[in-house]
Amino acid sequence: MIELEFSKTLRDLNIQIFKNVNKRHKELGIDITPIQGTIIMAIYENNEALCQKNLEAFVSCNKSTLSSILDTMEKKELIQRSNDEFDTRKKIILLTKKSKDLIEKIAEDKIELEKKMCRGFTVKEKEMLLKYLNQMLENLERM
Repeated sequence: MIELEFSKTLRDLNIQIFKNVNKRHKELGIDITPIQGTIIMAIYENNEALCQKNLEAFVSCNKSTLSSILDTMEKKELIQRSNDEFDTRKKIILLTKKSKDLIEKIAEDKIELEKKMCRGFTVKEKEMLLKYLNQMLENLERM
């Protein structure tokens, strides 16, 4: 059944991406998990400050799991939490110098991984694949 193949293949692809990112991070001496890298890049791409609630949109985990990940990142001095100046209930997540120093390596690693994943694809095929994956994402978000 094609639907089961799709789900299994996408799950397997996701697992392989995380395995490859972990392996590459170790090779490059980057002491972070893939999810920590995703969080660092999300904060960086949002002017190096993001509230915890908005960060939830970038990671697929619940509030308590995200909080635990952020606790670990704070202990590793990758992030710093600060109160929002307008709403003290909000926690702003800021990058530290340590995490800023990793941004270029994380970005280069992402580009390298995408090149390897798409080896043998034409530009048109990559465009179509991205179009189809985005359509699948939109379909699921509407559910």
